[in-house]
Amino acid sequence: MRKRGGNDGARVKVVFVEFQNYIKNKQGNVIVITALVLPVILMVVGGVADLSRVLQVRSRLQDAVDVASIGSIAVNSQAYKTAMAMGNGDIPVGVTQAQSIFSSNYVVTSELSAVTLAAKVSKSSTIVTSIVTVTANYRPYLLGLIGIKSLPITVTSTSMSSMPPYIDFYLLLDNSPSMGVGATTSDINTMVANTSDKCAFACHETDLPGKDYYALAAKLGVTKRIDVVRQATQNLMTTATKTETLPTQYRVAIYDFGVYANSIDQKAPAAYQVSALTSNLTQSASDASAVDLMIMPSPGYNNDSQTNLTSELSSMNSTMPTPGNGNGSGSPQEVLFMVSDGTNDGYDCGYNNGNTCRRITPIDTTVCTAIKNRGIRIAMLYTTYLPLPTNGFYNTYLAKYVSAPSQLATAMQNCASPGLYFEVSPSQGISSAMKSLFNSVISVVRISS
Repeated sequence: MRKRGGNDGARVKVVFVEFQNYIKNKQGNVIVITALVLPVILMVVGGVADLSRVLQVRSRLQDAVDVASIGSIAVNSQAYKTAMAMGNGDIPVGVTQAQSIFSSNYVVTSELSAVTLAAKVSKSSTIVTSIVTVTANYRPYLLGLIGIKSLPITVTSTSMSSMPPYIDFYLLLDNSPSMGVGATTSDINTMVANTSDKCAFACHETDLPGKDYYALAAKLGVTKRIDVVRQATQNLMTTATKTETLPTQYRVAIYDFGVYANSIDQKAPAAYQVSALTSNLTQSASDASAVDLMIMPSPGYNNDSQTNLTSELSSMNSTMPTPGNGNGSGSPQEVLFMVSDGTNDGYDCGYNNGNTCRRITPIDTTVCTAIKNRGIRIAMLYTTYLPLPTNGFYNTYLAKYVSAPSQLATAMQNCASPGLYFEVSPSQGISSAMKSLFNSVISVVRISS
């Protein structure tokens, strides 16, 4: 029994010694593992801390670069002024200004080294572009403990500024007899109530001096559509003057359909010049005061066919020069700005509605397409043709085009360049409509390659 008991004690002792050795070996393994993992832990922790700081530093650097790119081509900057007087190409003074602006906004820090700025400022057509790039090296803190001495940073900012384009406006104002209709429903009703034939048109006729419906409208205080167009045209000159950012940036020419019907080519009438193309917009406003309703020699003269829109537009197409890119006063963009009720009534033997060789239809967009294909933009202001239910001519020939959906409006819109169509009745404010359409024209920057 004792012998067996002694053997048991020896076994216990051996097991205890082996357990102690195991513990010692385990501790050694932990130390080894810890030694291997610790750098990784430090890299992760350090990386997070340094990355957070890099993002902060980069954000401040980006702000300084953004200010440099924007400021280098801001209106009235040296680069902007230089661009106005030059053609396409690089603008070295813009690079110098970008560097100066960056330096004044960049806060020097010991965390960054080798801070380098590269800039390119250039002009293409009416667009000035500034591209500013800054590179730098960030000195990390915790990552530096494991041998990572620097982290590269690159930030870029691109800004573009559009040069104000030079634009020539050719205004074509419809002053045909239909523009003698009352400007509002109230004006129309006043004329109808005071004419034996219930006519809403204030026709201007030389064979009835002082006794025609034109004189009657004046006596009754009726505002005609042409009156509103005339005043709106004068107001537009004020708008253009206030909008200019460059000397002689806008030039205006004013045309209508003619003064005396019997002095106009009845088959192929041409637009009549009211005011020659000029940058003197005050003079243009003064000239516009002469725009008035066309004078007829007698009632029903030439079957009242005095609105040959196709011929008028064709003559403007011949008058207007090939457009430029608006890059300078020597290459202005060209815009045809037309105000009309959209009703064509002129000589055309392809039609016999109204009389032989008479065409009463909406505007023919074929001629509009020809004009636009030359690069000329067309701005169309459609003065809504108000219904005239007491007028026999209207009921026979025009009601079908005026009734919704208005074919007159559709044709006018199709004639206009994209985004340059406006419809307004005189009572809604033609002057405001012309101003809005003008602003739409100048906000469209066309870049020529």
